[in-house]
Amino acid sequence: MKVLIAGASGSIGGEILKHLLQQNEITKIIALTRKPIPDLPSKAENILVPDFGDLEHLDDEKWEKIRDADAMVWAIGTYDLNEDVNTRYPLAFQDAFVARLPAPQSGKASKFRFILLSGAFVEPDQTRTLFFLPQQRKAKGVTESKTIEFAEQHKEVWEALVIRPSGILIGKSLQNSVASFVLGTMLVKGEELGAFVGELVVKGSEETVIKNSMIVARGRELLHEAE
Repeated sequence: MKVLIAGASGSIGGEILKHLLQQNEITKIIALTRKPIPDLPSKAENILVPDFGDLEHLDDEKWEKIRDADAMVWAIGTYDLNEDVNTRYPLAFQDAFVARLPAPQSGKASKFRFILLSGAFVEPDQTRTLFFLPQQRKAKGVTESKTIEFAEQHKEVWEALVIRPSGILIGKSLQNSVASFVLGTMLVKGEELGAFVGELVVKGSEETVIKNSMIVARGRELLHEAE
């Protein structure tokens, strides 16, 4: 299985990448980043993408390396109103990639699996009144809705899964330990998220939108099984 990940140079994407590398079913990982990632293992390759909003100008050699992938984790995002990063880039990738998908092959999964890293408080309903970060939450809600709509429009070759983790704790600092103790499953540890996404990439899900509670519960189960 060949998997793409966008955002692997960030702390959250890096944690997900670590768990993708542990999946035996995944034989090749390509990290799409704007800056190089040093010291990747042989199972992974880094392809530089100068502008995620201008994929039409990505050279043919790079497209040939990624167009036959089976799945992708989109882990690029910000917490502010950056429309390019949070909406335009993921939607532009989907448009550009679906046009380059190879014809279905015998023995290969017929659908490309696109996994969007969203957030627990994202709001797709643009008419709802919100009092906490309303613009940011609704903007990412647009990305969610359009990603799901895109999969429906291309359902013969494409499926979309949206994961909604709450606050993500990266690392084992004292501050994170206290936060995890006080807030429990309201937060998700980076390794729980990574373990969950690693399995999700390989096995998929019957649920299109996956909530934080499921991410935490299954992530913990997987980490316990791996001990």
